[in-house]
Amino acid sequence: MKKIILLSILTLSTSLMAQKLVVNHGIVKAHTEVFGDSSIEPATTVIISHLTMGKGITSMKGSIDVSILKLKSDNSKRDEHMVEALESKNYPLSTYTFSSVKKASHGYTIDGILNFHGVQKPLQINADITKEGREIIFHGKSSFLLSDYKVKPIKLFFLTVRNKIDLAIDVTFKK
Repeated sequence: MKKIILLSILTLSTSLMAQKLVVNHGIVKAHTEVFGDSSIEPATTVIISHLTMGKGITSMKGSIDVSILKLKSDNSKRDEHMVEALESKNYPLSTYTFSSVKKASHGYTIDGILNFHGVQKPLQINADITKEGREIIFHGKSSFLLSDYKVKPIKLFFLTVRNKIDLAIDVTFKK
């Protein structure tokens, strides 16, 4: 009984020490290419944090929501096609839930679950994460296949969009 009470107190005190991480500013870019044409780099600054962090970076837990509906590139007509192809009105947010944050030889490895287009799949992010005072600076990279998330091949007129999306995540959080 004493062990249960002690464990409960320890768990409660650890969760009380965790602080919310609020997005101070950030951008998520989703690079792909149109075969035979050019690169496409839609990006959004609409990022919502549901993350907490205790004493160290490896204690980060929670999730991040990214607006798919607010992705914008340098071509508004192409953006209209992208909204339609990704069914952004049905799936306006993509959520990444952190499972673990581990120190790696170069930065950190975040294992988690990406919920995109209504499909949940494991996704690993390699990141440089630094703590500067009350700010946490996060620079992450990852990639995934649209077909893994049941997105039909995207075609723009006679051109086909590459299936692979390369993510670049640059966010500054404030404790």
